[in-house]
Amino acid sequence: MKLIVIFIFLFVGILLIKEQTFKASDKMTYEQALVLSKEHNKSIMLKLTAENCKYCIKMDKEVLANPEVEQFLFKHFISVTINVDREVVPLGIEHNITPTFIFVNKDEEILSKLPGSWNKKDFMDLLNNRI
Repeated sequence: MKLIVIFIFLFVGILLIKEQTFKASDKMTYEQALVLSKEHNKSIMLKLTAENCKYCIKMDKEVLANPEVEQFLFKHFISVTINVDREVVPLGIEHNITPTFIFVNKDEEILSKLPGSWNKKDFMDLLNNRI
């Protein structure tokens, strides 16, 4: 019985460590994304977000967490989240609302800006127009 309890604690501990490691590595800087953009010939998608932005939270939960959207973003873009309340927005990019999605090529040229929150279908259509 003790062996089972020890095994359960070890298993749960490993899962928690794995989850924390993923979350810590999930945050990519713009500089890291720029290197990957050049290596993989992909554009960067900057997601500008803010503290307590209800539209950002809704977009994260209802659209960006969708497996189809995640796979599409991973395949076509290097994604970086910038919290405008705590971080400097690269390239001197100005923004009026959050969320705002900004697409930048490997030469740091701004390709397009996409302000606002979207449903999955509309966001996927907009992303398809940017590849």
